[in-house]
Amino acid sequence: MLHFPDMFQTFYLGISAFRLARLEDGKSREWEIVGKDALLKYQTYVKFSDWNWENKMLLLEAESYACEGELEKAKFKFRASIDSAQKHRFVHEAGLASELLGMLYEENGNEEEAMQQYAHARSCYQQWGAFALADRLCRSTASKVSI
Repeated sequence: MLHFPDMFQTFYLGISAFRLARLEDGKSREWEIVGKDALLKYQTYVKFSDWNWENKMLLLEAESYACEGELEKAKFKFRASIDSAQKHRFVHEAGLASELLGMLYEENGNEEEAMQQYAHARSCYQQWGAFALADRLCRSTASKVSI
């Protein structure tokens, strides 16, 4: 039987694995497999409660598409994840999805869109009460453009 902590561990492991797959040469295939495994689990979880798991599954799908170089599909899934998180009142996860979408834009040379996503993420983190996280995001992007 799965417990909530295990499900969240799977989610964050999947997100981390997909990010590492894009950032690390050589081991990227291994990390991508870990991410895909997490995605498969979330595609099952969402059948039991789309309220709790939909935005997370969409975010894993977005990262999977980003790994495959399918940037338009990835952007669509990031936005769908943000919308789902907001709809289901997971403001912190809307912030995470916005921050990751901002990273995708930044990695692909679209600084203006990146800054818009970072600003939205910061707003979400502040709304959630994670002021240190919002400040960290502000400091990490301050050298680029003030958000």
